[in-house]
Amino acid sequence: MTEHDVDRALKQVRQMHELVLDRQGFRGFSGVARMAGGAAALLTALMMRHAVPPEPNQHLVGWGLLLAFGLAVNFAALFWWLFRHRGALRLAELWPVWEVFPTLSAGAALTVALVRTGQLDLLFGVWMALYGASHMAHRRSLPFPIYCGGLAYLAAGIFFLLWPGVTFTDPRPMGFVFGLGELFGGWVLVRVRI
Repeated sequence: MTEHDVDRALKQVRQMHELVLDRQGFRGFSGVARMAGGAAALLTALMMRHAVPPEPNQHLVGWGLLLAFGLAVNFAALFWWLFRHRGALRLAELWPVWEVFPTLSAGAALTVALVRTGQLDLLFGVWMALYGASHMAHRRSLPFPIYCGGLAYLAAGIFFLLWPGVTFTDPRPMGFVFGLGELFGGWVLVRVRI
C-alpha cells in the first residue's frame, strides 16, 4: 500500500464515521418549540414576580401552567415531525424520545413528595438537576452543546439544592435558568438544522 492508498482509506473511514454519527442524530426535537418554552419561562417568572402574591399555592399553579404549555408545544412539534416522517422512521430511531421519561418521571414523583411534605424551596433545584440529567441520555443523539446545556442545568440544580437562600415564591432563579437554558437549547437545535 502506498501513502496515497492509506490516506484514501483513512478518508473513507472518517466519512463512514460521520455518516454513522449523522444517522444516530435525532432531528425530531424542535428548536423553535424549545425557544418558545424559554421565552414563556422568562415571561412566567416576570409575571409571578410582579403580579402574583408570594403565596406558594399560586406559584405552584403558575409553574404548573408553564409546564403544561411547554409539554404541549414541544410534544405537538414532535408529533408533527413524527407524522411528516412516519414512512421513513425505524423504531430504533425513536429511542431518544423514550430516554427522557425516566428522569422526568422521577422529577414528577419527587415534586409530589416535596409538595406533600412542604419542602417547596427544594423544588427549583430538583427540577433543574433532573432536567439536566435528562439531557445526559441524549449525548449521542443530539448536538454536543445540548449535553453541555444539560451539565449547566445539573450544576444550577445542585447549587439551588444546597444554597439556603432559595425561596419558592421568588421566581427569578427558575425563570432565569430555564428561560436562558431553553433559549440556548432551542438556538442550538435551530442552528444544527441549517
